[in-house]
Amino acid sequence: MTFLVQRFIATPTWLTRLLTRFWDIAGSVGIRTKVLGIVVGVIVLLGVFVTIQLRAALYQTLEAELYTQGLDLMRFVSGRLETLLAEGDEAAIGDYLFGLQEHYSGNGHNTLIDYVFIERIDETTGEISVIASTVPNIPPNVLALPENPSPDLARHLTTVNGDVIDVGARVGDDQTILRVGLAEDNIEHVVNIVLMQIFTLTLVMIVVGFGAAFFLTWILTRPIYSLVQATKAVAQGDFSQQVPRWANDEIGALSESFNAMTRSLARAEQERGERDAMRQNYIRGVIAAQEDERKRIARELHDSTSQSLTSLIVGLRNLESANDMDAMRAQIKDIRQVANQTLEEVHQIAWQLRPTVLDDLGLNAALERYIRDFQVRYGIPVDFAVRNLSERLPREHETTLYRIVQEALTNIARHSKAQNASVLIEQRANPTPRIRVIIEDNGVGFDPSTKIMSEKSLGLHGIRERTQLLGGTLTIESQPGQGTSLFVEIPVGLTESESA
Repeated sequence: MTFLVQRFIATPTWLTRLLTRFWDIAGSVGIRTKVLGIVVGVIVLLGVFVTIQLRAALYQTLEAELYTQGLDLMRFVSGRLETLLAEGDEAAIGDYLFGLQEHYSGNGHNTLIDYVFIERIDETTGEISVIASTVPNIPPNVLALPENPSPDLARHLTTVNGDVIDVGARVGDDQTILRVGLAEDNIEHVVNIVLMQIFTLTLVMIVVGFGAAFFLTWILTRPIYSLVQATKAVAQGDFSQQVPRWANDEIGALSESFNAMTRSLARAEQERGERDAMRQNYIRGVIAAQEDERKRIARELHDSTSQSLTSLIVGLRNLESANDMDAMRAQIKDIRQVANQTLEEVHQIAWQLRPTVLDDLGLNAALERYIRDFQVRYGIPVDFAVRNLSERLPREHETTLYRIVQEALTNIARHSKAQNASVLIEQRANPTPRIRVIIEDNGVGFDPSTKIMSEKSLGLHGIRERTQLLGGTLTIESQPGQGTSLFVEIPVGLTESESA
């Protein structure tokens, strides 16, 4: 039993679905629309309710009044008809009935007689015969009488001309009955006039209520719209927004709370900017120290280790020229080859730590040499192009761009399984001076949304960190099996020659 109750409660009924749909629609419109809709809806519902109730009451009242008029009319003319019936003058009776219908259907009366006739009931057979009538053919439903009719007959009938109130009265004896059909057209006309007046009044109330509601919603929603615009500005990073306090109500308290929030956000943003500036200065100092250390190591390797190895080579050469055994000469020759190889490796390490050609000839020459050695070492063809880079950049920019290209190509060699790669460096002046680097390969690719968040992608993190230190941006476009493209843009001011 409990399970059935829970199932019934959990199952959405048509009413819950209807309410859910209503709230979905109501929640998708603004406050102004809600208020205007409520005001207009209440006025319309009230007008419809009043119209229905008033129509029913008015129709009932007018119909009862028409019943009363019909019965009074029967009592008024019954005496004259008794005399005419006693005389047996059917022509005079017909003229009287036609006159009666014409008189009471005129403009001087608020009634409209549809028919007047006198009928007689045969005492033996119960058949009904018409003595006189103002209409040629009387419908059977009108001619028939109800069982055990009351002395003052009054009922509602429908004829070919419309709805009528059929009233009757006995004239002379109980077998002779005068019947009059009072049309309800006048009732319908009066009710329609009253309903039209109510409809006009409802329209006026809707217009007035709409205007009042519009003014009220304007007062209520004006500060809300100000808050909405301010929140959009805050979402874009503008924490200087302050909204006026329109009144000392709940909306005013909300405005004051919003202003306090933006002031707190502005302070927090300022503190974050200061921390970021300190962090960037720290990282920049670390990178500068690394470069200085690389220079020092490169200089020591070149000056000390290289000289030592050179002396060893010269000594071994002299030893080789001596007249000793052939085996000794061969061994010494091998030693000299190893020493030459060691010297070459030392030079290579020194160049990787800090290529002197970057300081001497600039970024273009340094990258050309690095890419040439890269192609020899890894066997991956690299298309290298430089555009609009005619002068030297600031030393910090050249070092950063060189390390970015170096790290990107190293990642290509290690992870991409690419057959080709390309490096493009160009300087643009519009809309602001900046250097753009595009590095592409046709390797296996990856999903940037997951790869960049991996702690193992140190190369990409290093490229992004170096780019952000100079106020630049890094964009990665890649798909599994579709290769990879890196877009680096770094703003640049004066060139090194201009700044000097």
